[in-house]
Amino acid sequence: MTVKTDVQTMLSKFEKDNAVYKGKAYLTSGSRTWKNQLEIIINPKRKKNYLNIKSRFKTKFKLATIPAPSSKMTSAQLTWWQTEIGKQAGKSPGFPHVGGKAQDISVKNVDLVGKKLLKTAIEAVGLGILMERVTGATSKYGVSIERANVFHVYK
Repeated sequence: MTVKTDVQTMLSKFEKDNAVYKGKAYLTSGSRTWKNQLEIIINPKRKKNYLNIKSRFKTKFKLATIPAPSSKMTSAQLTWWQTEIGKQAGKSPGFPHVGGKAQDISVKNVDLVGKKLLKTAIEAVGLGILMERVTGATSKYGVSIERANVFHVYK
């Protein structure tokens, strides 16, 4: 089973056991291709995200800025991204969404009690959680459960 399937099954059971939260938590970002991940990385609105890989790219190609969108990149640059994203695909930390090894759940409509219950349900099926706070195109990882509006769920 994939992470998405595991999360869907768990969420259905969670909603059955906790009817007051039905429809409040929902799946968002799941499996991505390396190209999907690249567009996320180079999105100009995500200046504070993915700093290590961006820095390595700029150093490798002696650039001050990263071309965006990817259609402005050379084939050598695209090959570099495909290789580098591939090295971290399916890994956490890294790019767990690439290859379907992670699934995000929006919990922005869930109160603190519900978040704690959902966290327990996720952990009970053997999945890990990284608490995330998404504001616009910026993400902060490892936030408190109180501040989390996304549960990044992974194997």
